[in-house]
This record gives sequence, C-alpha cells and structure tokens, in this order.
Amino acid sequence: MTNTNLLALASGLSDPDLLARLAALAGREREASVELVAHLAELDTRSSLYAAQGHGSLFTYCTEVLRFSEGAASIQIYTA
Repeated sequence: MTNTNLLALASGLSDPDLLARLAALAGREREASVELVAHLAELDTRSSLYAAQGHGSLFTYCTEVLRFSEGAASIQIYTA
C-alpha cells in the first residue's frame, strides 16, 4: 500500500478508531523491535555470515542492507 493510500485510510477514521489504530500499531512496533534486536544479537554471534555477504561489520550490514541510519544502527546494535 502506498503512503498516499495509508494517509487516506487514516484520514477516513473516526477519532476513536484513529486512537485505537495508533495504540495497536505502537504495540506491533514494540513487538517487532524486540524481535529485531533478538535477531541482531544472534547475527552478531555469526560474524562470518555477514562477512560472507561482503560486510566487514554488523554496523555496515545494518546500514547497507537493512538501510538503517547510522544512529539507528548504533542504537540497535548497542541494544542487541
């Protein structure tokens, strides 16, 4: 779904539905973040895996493959 469609969908929600959707999305984001950190922690133990993909560090894997900003990559790796 494109950003325009998502904005149209959100703009069509009633006030209570918008608040409920935001709460649900925030919960899903937290769950995804926890799962992401767990997988990054495991990938960090398998440095040969990202090295085989041509990345000398988990940081470069995160920025080049996962397309994290440098700041986001640093935070995720530190958390993992």
